[in-house]
Amino acid sequence: MGQIIEFPDDKKARKRIKELKKTLESLVFERDNLLYVVCENIKTEYLLIFGSIEYRIYKTYCTYLRLKRKKDMIQAKKNRQEKIRIEEIDKKLDEEFADYKKKLDEKIGEINEALSRAKLEVLSEEETKLLKKLYKNIVKSLHPDINPLVTDAEKELFYNATEAYKNGDLPSLQIIYDLVCSGDDIKDEDLSGKSLDDEIERLEGLVGQIQDYINIIKSTPPYTWKIYLEDEKKKSERLKSLEDDLKSFEEAVRTQEEAIKVLMRDEI
Repeated sequence: MGQIIEFPDDKKARKRIKELKKTLESLVFERDNLLYVVCENIKTEYLLIFGSIEYRIYKTYCTYLRLKRKKDMIQAKKNRQEKIRIEEIDKKLDEEFADYKKKLDEKIGEINEALSRAKLEVLSEEETKLLKKLYKNIVKSLHPDINPLVTDAEKELFYNATEAYKNGDLPSLQIIYDLVCSGDDIKDEDLSGKSLDDEIERLEGLVGQIQDYINIIKSTPPYTWKIYLEDEKKKSERLKSLEDDLKSFEEAVRTQEEAIKVLMRDEI
């Protein structure tokens, strides 16, 4: 009397939920590891090798665009037989090209971040294994997608865990692990019937979304840059291609400068 009977469908559904949660835990960890470790390491190494010349290319490209616009503005004033005031033109160009300047500053910021990251203390192989193990368990206990009932405070703790993992901060991650991970599995006894089906649908949707996101990460930079880091031939070809681009833009700049000189001869 009083014994709770679990229907076969419920038992099957709980088993499916457990499998989905295990899959979700693995995918969440894979995604975060790709975003915060693998891609960050690739980006750092790539920028240390190619960042400087890519910055010079973009800066030269911006100079070319500005000179071309300046030439067109001067030509327009000559066509209208208006007096050419270079100071006014330059002021107008400063306003038009503010976004380009901002982008240049962002590229400098990325290179500075890469230089700073390159100086970080490298974890040993054992420390790296421990870092991953701790984070996997924290994901299982605190990730909102896996455990929808986590509190706001626990979400904040998970955010801090993600930052610690991202920065290779083993002591902080150990503290968070000690706070939240008891080794107990999340229970689903409160779910039954339709609610079990809803949970399966929710988890299946999340598994699909995260898998799609992982596929996107692996098909876009910085992940796709790793070929230039792993293959010396590809690295050399990339550097040669960038050097050729830089020379082309430098020549384009000289062409615009000469054209402006010709336009301004009568104004001197």
